Amino acid sequence: MLRNYGFQNEYDFIEYFNNKYLYELNDNSQTFLKELFGDVIDNNEKIKSWKNKMMQKTDIFIKYKNYIKNISLKCGNSNSMHGESIEDFKRYLEKLKIPYNTIEKYFSYHYGYARDGDGSIDFSKSLSSEEYKKIYQEEIDIFNNSINKTRIIVDMIDRFIVRGRNSDYDIDAFVCGTVDEYVWIMKYDLYDLILSKRCLDYTSPHIACLTIGPKKNLNRDSKNAKDRYVVCIRWNFIRESIIELKKNLVRVSNSVN
Repeated sequence: MLRNYGFQNEYDFIEYFNNKYLYELNDNSQTFLKELFGDVIDNNEKIKSWKNKMMQKTDIFIKYKNYIKNISLKCGNSNSMHGESIEDFKRYLEKLKIPYNTIEKYFSYHYGYARDGDGSIDFSKSLSSEEYKKIYQEEIDIFNNSINKTRIIVDMIDRFIVRGRNSDYDIDAFVCGTVDEYVWIMKYDLYDLILSKRCLDYTSPHIACLTIGPKKNLNRDSKNAKDRYVVCIRWNFIRESIIELKKNLVRVSNSVN
């Protein structure tokens, strides 16, 4: 249901922008496009918009004259930003030169591994995420401390939000909301926003404000057991974070002037 609503939201934006002049759009959208295109955009030509048919971070394209911008859309305030198989995620962490023992600490959390008295994994029992945290929070903290470094955060922003794994192009803007009410953030401000939150104290595995975990928290008898093999990157309170950053940017700008 949520997935279908996300697709509908993409088409709503396309319909709203496509074949419109700038002056035909509401004030919020005019401000967005002026920030997106700069001085290039005016009321002389129609805007074009269409869906990206590839499974990439860019959901829709917006074109004015010969300039094309890549837009990522999210319609909720708590969103899954990225998903991939746990084996792909493991190879990615290895590529980032995360120590093997540290990677294993994430895997233990992901699968909910319980251990017996001598530290051996008890495969007959799986722990929920909350149960796991109560017993092994120190191990999660070790993993978090290892990955929350500037170079790794930037690389993960590229992989999870800006570029993805199957594109040579970055998004130009990240939009959160519906055509009636949305906020946005440009690519480079996105890095600043997420990096500013790298000191957050999460009990879950995380990279700055992005949490990392299985697609679903499952018990051993779940009919959706395959979801346990998918790593999901989530960003909660996206809208509030974007609004907060923009207020800070205005405050800084006003203090300079």
